[in-house]
Amino acid sequence: MNNFHVFGIGNALMDIQAFIDENFLLKLHIPKGVMHLIDEEKSRKILEELASYKTISLPGGSCANTTSTIAKLGGNPVFTGIVSDDIYGRLYNSKIIQRGVKSLIKFRNNGLTGTSIILTTDDAERTMNTHLGVCRDISKDDIDFNLMSKCKILHLAGYVWDTPQQKEVVEYVMKSAKEMGLKITFDIADPFCIERNKNDFIRIIKEYVNILFGNKDEAKILTDKDDPVEAGKIIKDMGVDVAIVKVGKEGSYLFYNNKHEKIDIYKPEKVMDSTGCGDTYAGGFLYGLINNYDYVKCAKIASYYASRVVSVPGVQLELLDHKQIKKFINDNILKN
Repeated sequence: MNNFHVFGIGNALMDIQAFIDENFLLKLHIPKGVMHLIDEEKSRKILEELASYKTISLPGGSCANTTSTIAKLGGNPVFTGIVSDDIYGRLYNSKIIQRGVKSLIKFRNNGLTGTSIILTTDDAERTMNTHLGVCRDISKDDIDFNLMSKCKILHLAGYVWDTPQQKEVVEYVMKSAKEMGLKITFDIADPFCIERNKNDFIRIIKEYVNILFGNKDEAKILTDKDDPVEAGKIIKDMGVDVAIVKVGKEGSYLFYNNKHEKIDIYKPEKVMDSTGCGDTYAGGFLYGLINNYDYVKCAKIASYYASRVVSVPGVQLELLDHKQIKKFINDNILKN
């Protein structure tokens, strides 16, 4: 099938997840609830401490989670990332393909496949410890611009701004996508990520982005506004077509045209783990978008799908009943 919808580029990170108590974080002096970029030594230290814990290994990274969600819902996405030709790299590629994503993953013969050690506490809060590995080695030659030109949407997450080489490549891709007429969607990703790249983010949002995803903490840092509605309005005024500001258990705010709407949450069956919740929200929204649903329906699909993901450990999309999910979306969102 050549009718591709979403072209994603991101950090191909093998997620290694464990459920721990807060003392584990305190012992290793790891601040809770955010993403930390760590070196290989720190990564090995955390993994050593996890030796007695049960861990789950899944293909991750924000953009890969988003494209996987689109595929599971019935879309046809593409994902480009860099891995090493090691056990994690080969596993990552095969798992992405199994999820229905067209893999444009490139293998390197040196270095390590990137990993994100995700430590989840009893309150379902996740703390990510990311060693980028060969993710940082992406070049323009790794991008299939011909295939990208056949897609409707380019999707990126702010994490690809963490190294100079990635910034250069991704901004070139955004410029190319804009010239090709693709919509560009951007997830601002993480508070620390924005703090490191605030001026860059504001510039590229104004120049390239059509649809922006963020949560209230990220929007606050980007706009210097505590109130998510005020923050969302400022982001909308940066020139995007749509801005989404997620507010956790309170739902999300959708900003489009000259108005905004509150999108309520769907009650989860249980709350086990918030890992990937924002990524899959974006995936649900983009699935709606490629099917030409209105923005409110897209946001409701996003909210519902995210409510299912928090009920399983890790971003284990395979544990979700997608037949039931699509039936609920059809009966309760699309028909209303």
